[in-house]
Formats: sequence, C-alpha cells, structure tokens
Amino acid sequence: MDLPVKKRMLVPLNNPRRPTFGTRFVTAILRAVFVPLGFVLGNLYKLCFGWWLDKRLAKRDHERLERDIRNHLAFLFSECSAEIVPDQGFDSPPPFDYAGVTLALGSVRLRFVRGRGDLNVSVASAFAPDCWEDLRLVADGFAKWETTRPVPYSYSLDNMESILRPRLATLQTALSKENFEKTLQQAVVTHNQAVDAYAARLNRAGIVPKFY
Repeated sequence: MDLPVKKRMLVPLNNPRRPTFGTRFVTAILRAVFVPLGFVLGNLYKLCFGWWLDKRLAKRDHERLERDIRNHLAFLFSECSAEIVPDQGFDSPPPFDYAGVTLALGSVRLRFVRGRGDLNVSVASAFAPDCWEDLRLVADGFAKWETTRPVPYSYSLDNMESILRPRLATLQTALSKENFEKTLQQAVVTHNQAVDAYAARLNRAGIVPKFY
C-alpha cells in the first residue's frame, strides 16, 4: 500500500540565555559521575531482578487494562463480537507502566495503550494491520485533529462508549477491503495539514520547528 509521507515535527525549546561557566562546570562533573553510575546500576538491576519484575508488572498492567476495557466497553464484546488479539507491534515488556490491548471486530482493529495517566486509542484495518492511525483521524465526524491545541485531546474509557458506539458502522465501512487504502491515505493528509497549520502558528510566534 502506497501511503503519503507522514510529517513529524520537533518544537525546539528556545533558551536564549547561555548557562554560566559555573553551571556548565558543575553539570559536566555531575554528568561524568552519575551517567556511568546509572548505567552500571541500571544494568545490574536488569540482570538480577529486571527480567522477572518487569514481566510481572507488565502482566499486571495488561490484565488491569483488559479488565477496564471489558467493564467500560462491554458492548463491544456482547454486541459486536470483539476479540482480544495479540499485538505484535507492542514492546514486551513495555516501558514504565504502559500496557496495550488490541481488539479485533470485523474489519476494524482497535488498540488501547495506557500509561503514565494517559490513554491513547488507535485504529487499523484488518487488511493493513500494521498501519495504525489515531482514532480521530479515521472516524468520520469524530473530533478531527485539533489544530488549535499543541497537545492532542485525551481519551478516557469513561466516555469511550459514547464515542465509539455511534461510529462503529462508519469505521467498519471506512476500513473495509474496498475503502481502507483511501481512508488511511486521507488520514495521513489530514495529519499533515494539521502539522503544517501548527508549524505556521509557531513561525508567526518566532519559533522555527524542525521536520523529520
């Protein structure tokens, strides 16, 4: 499948004041001491305990997220025959307290990723299971990418049923075998338009973003 190139942007943290010599000297000393120490202790922890503890915590976080999804989005299982499927694109074990659960229902794949207090919801087609896009870029009528805010809208399982239920039929059609390529192409176009609009606002404010 031939998709447009997705634009990605870095916003530089402008700091016009150069640190003093004393600050740079102290920073260099601390870095010389603590970076090697952190490397040694981090690897020692992974060697002795990390492999066991990380997997245990990851299993706990995954089961908690799966349980919350079943509780908040029970209709997906009872009415839409949703199934939890393995997600090959998710790191195992994931970093920090992140956990991911992927659902398959018809032509739609839904991926819920929760960690550090945030919930992200992505969608893919069964006919392109590796091409994930933010739900808002694909679902017709659902809060298009908010170009007036630098931080994307946050999802919540508390209101996710009210978001998904009226739009599932649209998603099934948009991600069907006949339409999924056009839908994913349009999602990239919408994303790039939003990035360009945000970059233009930054330029007007005197901040020059970098694209990669």
